[in-house]
Amino acid sequence: MPAQHPPPTPPPPNPHSSDGKRDGTPQRFLQQLFCGGVAGAAAKTVTAPLSRLAMLFQVHSLVSTKGLSIPRGLSNPTSAAFNPTYASSLAEGFNKVVTREGFLAFWKGNGTSVLHRFPYSAINFAVYERCQRELARPPGDGVPSPYSPTWHSGALARFLSGAVAGSSAVVACYPLDLIRTRLTTQQPQTAHSYRGITDAVVTIVRYEGLLGLYSGLGTTLCVAVPSFAVSYAVYGSLKEYVLDDERFSNFRVVSPAGGAHMTVPATLLCGACSGSLTAVLTYPLDVTRRRMQVQNQYIEKRLRNTASQHVREIVQVEGWSGLYRGLIPELLKVTPFVGTTFLVYEVLRKHFGLTES
Repeated sequence: MPAQHPPPTPPPPNPHSSDGKRDGTPQRFLQQLFCGGVAGAAAKTVTAPLSRLAMLFQVHSLVSTKGLSIPRGLSNPTSAAFNPTYASSLAEGFNKVVTREGFLAFWKGNGTSVLHRFPYSAINFAVYERCQRELARPPGDGVPSPYSPTWHSGALARFLSGAVAGSSAVVACYPLDLIRTRLTTQQPQTAHSYRGITDAVVTIVRYEGLLGLYSGLGTTLCVAVPSFAVSYAVYGSLKEYVLDDERFSNFRVVSPAGGAHMTVPATLLCGACSGSLTAVLTYPLDVTRRRMQVQNQYIEKRLRNTASQHVREIVQVEGWSGLYRGLIPELLKVTPFVGTTFLVYEVLRKHFGLTES
């Protein structure tokens, strides 16, 4: 009978790693929340102009007077009386906003965006890191089994952690997301306009009930879960390649303690790649969820659509391209947004000693 060897003694925990003892302290958790919140708020402010343009392209045919005058089941959707496009080009859309509302209108609703994005990103990153730690723990008696998947070493852990983190952040912060969308896309000086955040909350609760603050939540989850799952998985995998593969040695910096982190260009590039792929894959759902969020503000209850009805109506009236309306400003926004988010997050984590040493 072969001799049984005792299980190998695990190495002592690194106090600055994701598995260290300090990681579970309240101070460390608050630092994690702060890093994620600041990263998201900074990225949102930087990309606010492109974000607003993308939203205006997405919902224009729903909120414009011409769009509302077209009855469901329109027999001639190409009629000259109906123009589903906010502008024929990105430059025209930019000029249209500046002419009608002034340059600062590109940051219209940005206060709400920051109020939403800070807790949203904070919860997102904190839950993601927590899930990563939980998935990395060996099952049972603490001894890794040769038959169990190595959760901590592959993209699967990042994918699952991203899905849980995204859904948690969406549910926790959804009312602010809905109000932000309505303030950003509303037409100036119309009967449907809100005067601010407080007026929007009071009006929605009065006319739509408390559940009105969660209008379109299901569709938003359908966007957020795959979006964050793919984004974290792609970014984490690219980061792993950059830090481990000698071909990318010029894109990483080794600290005196022996740890390594990516350079600023590498962080921006990895973030841009993950964000662009995610945007293209989930954009039709994003268009649908924006329209779900704003329809209660403009359309009477009996004429409101479900998510599937929105998709069918967009295809019927605007063609398949309608599902990708506003994709160009969205892609232009993705690179600085995701890149800035991950860059600020990584810098702050390094500052607080949350990265591996």
